[in-house]
Amino acid sequence: MSNTRVLWRIAGTAGLLTTLVLAAGLVYGIKTVLYPRGETPESAAGTSTPAPDRQDKLQILALGDSLTRGVGDDDAEGYVGKVKKQLEDKTGKPVYVWNYAVSGATTTDMLTDIAKPTAQDYIAQADIILFTIGGNDLNRIATRIVGFNGASSPAPAASPAGNATSQAGGTSLPGDISFDYAALAKEFPGSITRLETIIDKLAAANPKAQIVYVGLYHPFAEFDPERQAAEWIGRWNNAAFVAANRHSNVTVVPTYDLFQNFGRSMLYTDLFHPNTAAYAEIAARVAQVIRTGG
Repeated sequence: MSNTRVLWRIAGTAGLLTTLVLAAGLVYGIKTVLYPRGETPESAAGTSTPAPDRQDKLQILALGDSLTRGVGDDDAEGYVGKVKKQLEDKTGKPVYVWNYAVSGATTTDMLTDIAKPTAQDYIAQADIILFTIGGNDLNRIATRIVGFNGASSPAPAASPAGNATSQAGGTSLPGDISFDYAALAKEFPGSITRLETIIDKLAAANPKAQIVYVGLYHPFAEFDPERQAAEWIGRWNNAAFVAANRHSNVTVVPTYDLFQNFGRSMLYTDLFHPNTAAYAEIAARVAQVIRTGG
């Protein structure tokens, strides 16, 4: 009998530790999105030097947020690095990458960045422009971490840890994380307008480049039983398709179904960013839409 009680205690302790690790990873992942460390394109790791000025090469310009930085990929490549390899294998040409994505970037940040003279020069030289943006907009608006006073997003009134009471118009996640859909409804149109402006500006700055926008997925699907957040993400992706359709050189690559079908198996340990397998799937889709002939 005593052995049985010991076994139950061990099993209970192991279960508790597993739950705590998952919760900590989730909170850490969201905090890194809502309140990123200071990083500028000029200091971002992995940025390559400009490619030689010749015709037998391809130049990729990567812009946007942590997904384009490749956060969560154990290979330290992200989808951009994997696309680079696939294009080199496919074309036999060297492919160079300027990666100026910044973890935590929003549509406001990206509009500021692409307006800089240096960025305009890179945009004009690129054969291919890859970018992700928007996930941080939605998370900073809709996601709240109770009691955490970050500069980018106000924390709501403190509540006991693990309280499942939702914010006004929102749905709570485990621990102190909740969705505020009322705030999202208010701020969503402005973020969409900025996304449309980004697409228009990139297309105008280099009408010959192939521009690929990687759409949003839903990392918190298991905590969204009523599918409210899913509806907002769908609206965002639909708006991106409409904006891209105005330009013959802009393509939207969907990712929502990858994560909807496979859930946590496609997420990094922070339960937010893609993992290595997910980045490989995204890269395959991106490489598929890039024209490499004539």
